[in-house]
Amino acid sequence: MTTQPPLISVIIPCYNYGHFLSEAVDSVLGQKRGELTVEIIVVDDGSTDDTAVVAQGLGSSIRYIHQENQGLSEARNTGIRAAKGDFLVFLDADDLLTANTLSSHLNNFAAHPELDASVCLSLQAVESNRSTYLWPLKSSHLDMHLCHSNISPVHTFMLRTRVAREIGFFDPDLKACEDQDYWLRCAASGKRFGTNVDGMVIYRQHGQSMTSQMSRQLAHDGAIRFKISMLLENRPDFPQAGKFYGWLAHAAGSISSAYGLYPQSPQFALRLLDESAKAVLKAAVVAAQAKTDDAHLILAERYFAGEYLLRAGSFDAHSCRPLEKATGFLATRHSKLAGLTRSQLNARQKQLFTRLCCEHERVQATFKREGIFVSW
Repeated sequence: MTTQPPLISVIIPCYNYGHFLSEAVDSVLGQKRGELTVEIIVVDDGSTDDTAVVAQGLGSSIRYIHQENQGLSEARNTGIRAAKGDFLVFLDADDLLTANTLSSHLNNFAAHPELDASVCLSLQAVESNRSTYLWPLKSSHLDMHLCHSNISPVHTFMLRTRVAREIGFFDPDLKACEDQDYWLRCAASGKRFGTNVDGMVIYRQHGQSMTSQMSRQLAHDGAIRFKISMLLENRPDFPQAGKFYGWLAHAAGSISSAYGLYPQSPQFALRLLDESAKAVLKAAVVAAQAKTDDAHLILAERYFAGEYLLRAGSFDAHSCRPLEKATGFLATRHSKLAGLTRSQLNARQKQLFTRLCCEHERVQATFKREGIFVSW
């Protein structure tokens, strides 16, 4: 008795990106080799350009759904409802899958059947200056790293459809960071993420990109911080590494958000600063539980502590009462980091960050296969 290969549903939301759509679809069709089975669902979110004409020209290779303009999240949600596959992939209409990315995800699931989501590499291609850079992908404990910041763009994930049915839909009220919110909900429900350095997506950044409004992105990132705090308070097993690491990751992410937001919104930034200090103090309460021989967690603690101490130096302790206690706890626990100059700490942070990410050798092998050179 032969088993049917799994079906992958690739959901492509499209709003006025008709001129990009064919390339995105072609990059998916190029994956269909051997027994790989794929359905492509294009959700036209009320486009006013030639998206409908382009989609019709693609014929039976896609399923085309038109809806009134409701935003990116609702377009993805429409795709989730329509999907018939065992796995879901979300590919924006201006982005591209590189060769064998879908099969590499399936290989990752086959090797690690406990996974609920597989996360591959993302190459950012910036149109304005024709530069490329790699989105740094952490090598493990992705649920913990989600407490700090988004771990990877949405198009790098392959998700089991049954997980999406359980978790629900993207939040249509979020106009940025909706993907981080979704993965946080998955992680807080105990879903497991694994890295896949054999697959890669090309993420094109240009003037029309949905993610080009950085001020909006920062504001939504700030709002996400309070959701993370709520999840850490209410979900006993989130993250799986333990509360100490979750609170410390959240603290570092919050103080960095405060630093980025301060020029445009000082009051909101100070709220985030207060949130970050309280998170450190909550980590301090459970610090005794943080004994581990896990090398990644040891490095992560040093990195989060270093980031906090580095950013805290930019704020006046009088502007946030708990800040002095928070920095005092971290300076005592990490006296070597606290004794470094600012430039030394910056250099140390870069080293720690590199060690937290996937191995350069394996990543470079993927780049070489695609004929792409990136300097580190």
